[in-house]
Amino acid sequence: MNHLAHIVLSKKNIEYQLGNLLADPLKGKPWPGCSSSHRDGIQMHGWIDSFTDTNQHVSRAKARLGTKGYLKGVVVDIIFDHLLTKHWGQFINTELNEFISTFNNNSLKTIDTLPESAYDFIKRVITHKIFSSYVNFSGVIFALNRLDHRLSPRILAKETASSYLPAITANLESIEEDFLLFFPELANFFINKSGSSEQERWLK
Repeated sequence: MNHLAHIVLSKKNIEYQLGNLLADPLKGKPWPGCSSSHRDGIQMHGWIDSFTDTNQHVSRAKARLGTKGYLKGVVVDIIFDHLLTKHWGQFINTELNEFISTFNNNSLKTIDTLPESAYDFIKRVITHKIFSSYVNFSGVIFALNRLDHRLSPRILAKETASSYLPAITANLESIEEDFLLFFPELANFFINKSGSSEQERWLK
């Protein structure tokens, strides 16, 4: 799953959310001075990724983008964040703008304690309004183009993220069906794995 889903699939604790979100840019490694909540969030990120990578609905969504392709997984992750915003009220008990505002405000109060690379990452997420950009399909296009700029020459010689756009637009309704089957399973996995009470989580 992509950035927005990881902070949704967290306890109502900003350090837990940040740990869950930062696991990818920090390669899953705790940093000096990180809290137990940060560590729990990092661990949850790994569990979410493992569950996602073996889920049949995710595999089907990837297959809709072609038989080959190194970037299909991350492309589906981005599409799923877009679809999460589209169906937000079905799964999340807080309005989207309020959720994002709460995360941004709480992050700004605590990111001074993060490593420089993590600090910079969170600042970019907030400054460029990454989460709210997923509301419109244009945000998916922007995210794919942004990803292209970060790819190594070796990968760019084989494919780009934006090259999947024709397959995405042709199969978006079917991928949406995959998402709507997948996300409830992922939400239940998070609830069971985290042991969080209804008051401790964002999910309905």
